[in-house]
Amino acid sequence: MIYKILIYIATFLVLLVLAIYGIGASLQIEHSVFMERIYKVPPENVYSLIRDFKQYPSWRQNVKKVEEISSTSWKEMDAHDDVITFSFIQDHKNTFLESKIMDEDKPFGGSWIYELSLVPEGTKLKITENGKVYSPIFRFLSKFVLGHSAMIKEYLDFIDQKIQKTK
Repeated sequence: MIYKILIYIATFLVLLVLAIYGIGASLQIEHSVFMERIYKVPPENVYSLIRDFKQYPSWRQNVKKVEEISSTSWKEMDAHDDVITFSFIQDHKNTFLESKIMDEDKPFGGSWIYELSLVPEGTKLKITENGKVYSPIFRFLSKFVLGHSAMIKEYLDFIDQKIQKTK
C-alpha cells in the first residue's frame, strides 16, 4: 500500500516538473516590463543613488557586497553569495541610465533602463526591464510565480526606503 502511494507521489512530481518545463519552454525567452514611481526629491538625488553602485549594500538589502571593476562596471554579491556583473552602458546625467548584466553564463540576462523626469511632485523614475530568461524552469517561475516586475518593485521600494531615511 505504501509502495503504491510512493509511486503515485513520484509519478505526480515527475509529471509536475515536466509540465513546468514544457510550459516554460513554450514561453518567449525575452520579455519587457516597466514600473514607475514618484519620489519627493529632485532628479539628481535619485540619479546619484542609482549611479553610486558602491553604496548599494547600504540601502539595497538584497546586495551583500559590491566590487568595483571600473567607474561604470561592478560585481554584486547577493545574500545567497551569487555574483552578477553589471555595467552602465548608457549614462545621461540626472535623466537616463541603462545597466546591463554582463555575465553570459547565467540562466538570465538583459538590461534595465532608468528614465528620470522632473514632475511637480519631485522625480518620476521609470524602470524598464528588457530581460531574457534562458532556462525554461526559470522562465515559468519568473512568469507565473515571481512576476517579471518583482525585481523592479523591490528596487523601487528600496529607493523609497533610502529616501525616507535621508529626510
